[in-house]
Amino acid sequence: MRIVVDGYNLIPAIPELRRVLHQDLEAGREGLIEMLQSYRRNSPINLRITVVFDGKSHHDHGGGKNAGDIEVLFSRHEIADALILRLLKSHYRNAVLVTSDRALGEAAAPFASAVIRTGEFRELLNQAAFMDDDAPEDEPPRTPKRDTKKKGNPRRAPRKERRRNRQLKNL
Repeated sequence: MRIVVDGYNLIPAIPELRRVLHQDLEAGREGLIEMLQSYRRNSPINLRITVVFDGKSHHDHGGGKNAGDIEVLFSRHEIADALILRLLKSHYRNAVLVTSDRALGEAAAPFASAVIRTGEFRELLNQAAFMDDDAPEDEPPRTPKRDTKKKGNPRRAPRKERRRNRQLKNL
């Protein structure tokens, strides 16, 4: 599953990053990327996350870079909304878009499988951060638990027993 994040739209929705963003733009971006890496690590499904920021990076001369497992793109000579729409139309069709920009959400709706508001996604990031804090450092990442709740009528005999009873009844 692919998630495309409007970076500068999500950062102000997270109080810790909002304070950092006013002081240091690069630190705000790095904080968001760390939170997304934590979210990806604790997710039970295989996620591919792309974060799009306005402007250009101070570190690379191209349009993007990879920060661990997170793809980071900078819009350079266009606004991030235009780049996100272009990505959703061509490369990342049916991805989940994270933004609170109403115009972008409406424009991307035909191409995205879902548009998630930044407040909702912030809660998911907080849960992932909480799971990261609970896990011991030397323990491998947790695998999701399977549901052990049995399904079906508890009074009904198991299939093998019902088959055996039918065969005995036919004798």
